Amino acid sequence: MVEYLDEAVNHPDIISLGCQLLDTFGETKLSDHGVPYDLRSSPRLPFHDDKLGLDFGVLFLEEHQIRLIAKHNIVPLTYEASQNEPADLDVFFLLGLPAELTSERVSPSGNATVGMTMLRLKKAEPEEQTTLFPRFIATIDSRTDLQSLEGMSGGPIFGFNTQRPNKYWIVAIQSSWKKSERKIFGCPVAHIYDILNHLHDEAAKELARKS
Repeated sequence: MVEYLDEAVNHPDIISLGCQLLDTFGETKLSDHGVPYDLRSSPRLPFHDDKLGLDFGVLFLEEHQIRLIAKHNIVPLTYEASQNEPADLDVFFLLGLPAELTSERVSPSGNATVGMTMLRLKKAEPEEQTTLFPRFIATIDSRTDLQSLEGMSGGPIFGFNTQRPNKYWIVAIQSSWKKSERKIFGCPVAHIYDILNHLHDEAAKELARKS
């Protein structure tokens, strides 16, 4: 997704570009508009390496954007929570915005169709690891008329235990899928946090050396 954004930002046919972080889907709604986000100047990092088993992107937020998002009771996933995933999660769901259910263009009045979809998943049996980082692997366990999961890349994968239905964990970020096997692959959130923490520590060391 980050690579797609970079391509759009640098496309010669795009004259102006507007973007908002949509944080208005919850119970608390103070505005109909999302948080403004400057795609041209805001830093972002893509992580896409099939051999490593990584495919996710990072968008960096300013302090004022964080405060605005918090007003809508959006709770960030903490490092501690990512490391304390229960071993007995037995049902999983993928949430995303498939391209075939989403408008490619905005109408003159500013409206667009966004088809948010949730698919039930069944975690697959462990298979031979072919990437450096282990991946979350599951099969689609619900009926769907979707022809493709294009557009759902980057969607969160939630894990539940049916004995504790009021609690959930974000276990992975969806990255790819095999249509013939109805199988999806994701980057575990714990690995994403470990990578980002490592980059943060290395950057802090570099700054300390220069100061």
